[in-house]
Amino acid sequence: MAATDPSYYQSGVCQSITQKQHLFHLYMNQIAEGTPNANQKVIVNPGLPMDFGVTVANDWTISDGPAANANPIARARGMHMGDGKADVNWLFCHNILFTDTRFKGSSLKVLGDFVANKDSEWAIVGGTGEFAYAQGVVVAKVIQNIQPTPGRTWELRISAFCLCIPNVVRYIYH
Repeated sequence: MAATDPSYYQSGVCQSITQKQHLFHLYMNQIAEGTPNANQKVIVNPGLPMDFGVTVANDWTISDGPAANANPIARARGMHMGDGKADVNWLFCHNILFTDTRFKGSSLKVLGDFVANKDSEWAIVGGTGEFAYAQGVVVAKVIQNIQPTPGRTWELRISAFCLCIPNVVRYIYH
């Protein structure tokens, strides 16, 4: 006897799925705590060598240019943690939440490492809104260390591929 599907479950074949590529060239500003405009806070600091175990919550601004008066586009919200015992290495786990008119409310889920004085690649492991089912990469490069306020300006080159799923498939969530 064949089992029937329960009322809470539906399935189907979708033959019209395509992909869309999104390319962004953006700039992210990191400002250390202890300053008036800080956008990160150390949550845990065990005082170990190489910043091992230091955990920092962040809400960094992302804009369309490196200048202070550039247009805000998104925020990188999440955390970074010192995870290197032999060298200084930071694990990033961020939600890039878009705040501009075009992509407002959509987000990219980003995971990766940062080693001082080296370009970084972070994996895009998902997304929401216009970036649902996103996969891709963020190439991140520190282009300026801000002094005397401790902080950094990052250049971000984002390449994301997203599935274009017909609304009929996503209707259940709306």
